[in-house]
Amino acid sequence: MASIELHPIIIVGFIDGPDRLVNSALHGSGASANVEEAAERMAAIRQQLEGVDVDLIYNVDETGLLYRGLPSRSYVPSEDRRTARGSKAMKSKDRVTLTLCCNATGTHKVPVTMIGKAAQPMCFQGEGNASPLPYFSQKSAWTDASVFKRWFEEVFVPAVQARTAHHVYLIMDNLGCHSSISHPQVTIIELPPNTTAVYQPLDAGIIVLLKNRYKKRLLYRVVCNLDSLLYNGAADPRVARGGGLDEGGQAHLRDAAKFIVEEWDEILGDQIVRCWLKADCLPTEAVARLRLQLGDIQVVAEPAHMDVSHLVAMMANTSLEHEFDGLSGQEQVLAVRRWLTAETDVEAIDQTVHMVLTGGDDEE
Repeated sequence: MASIELHPIIIVGFIDGPDRLVNSALHGSGASANVEEAAERMAAIRQQLEGVDVDLIYNVDETGLLYRGLPSRSYVPSEDRRTARGSKAMKSKDRVTLTLCCNATGTHKVPVTMIGKAAQPMCFQGEGNASPLPYFSQKSAWTDASVFKRWFEEVFVPAVQARTAHHVYLIMDNLGCHSSISHPQVTIIELPPNTTAVYQPLDAGIIVLLKNRYKKRLLYRVVCNLDSLLYNGAADPRVARGGGLDEGGQAHLRDAAKFIVEEWDEILGDQIVRCWLKADCLPTEAVARLRLQLGDIQVVAEPAHMDVSHLVAMMANTSLEHEFDGLSGQEQVLAVRRWLTAETDVEAIDQTVHMVLTGGDDEE
């Protein structure tokens, strides 16, 4: 039988859980997938969705986020690849997992869920400090079967029931941790193995768009406050911990949650629709309806190799500029671009797989 190498732009593996992490790094989302079997399975999925109101079709996926990270020279590859692009950060408390879910028309964006290591983060304690989004804890900040079941029962199902009494369809990848859920109002549809980067709408640009928006927002906030904070004797936000951005510290989980909620709200329905169309997982009539919804509007997700020169310029004349000492303009652009996609770095994924397999998830 014929086979094809699937090489996705987005590798969502290393941060989402041990199952996907090991599969992505040892076999790769570029592992050979049987074309005929995948095509047959996708044809069956499209047939299953025929006649279903496209508004009732959802997709869920997880992605990692280094929520405190800022651009630095460490994102420029060195001769020793093991030192490139912040593998240390990927083992740190600065890593969380986000669970995203939306319907095909972009009219229902389920609240983003954050998964961190701390059971009761200090920044969520006290009056007025509750997390603005659903937050679950897991010892490695992964999505495991227990956490995913909680998301399904406590976030997804209530969000759907608050919106409709109709039956809905939830498309997801075939990870083992996704197999323990069921509900009479929800039909679960699993994508063929090793095809998530081809057929999963969230992987077709929605995840990238949210993370890029978040990181730009974080950088903008730090740049706006950094020099004034330092001038007034406050701690350097790149070093200080605990207080959050408002108190002159690094971003804490509540800062991250606030930015994620606000940036998720800003993503347009038409941007979501275009990613569903790109994923090619829907039947013909559903595709026709989505194209009709778009009309002549030309909205696309931001390209993987976007122009980031404005972000480099944003850092100029601040203390962050020193992070690029000794780098050429081209290297600075490369560092920022790789910072935006740090969670998908191949070398760091390999190192994180080794960390999980050896049990070496050290924390500072």
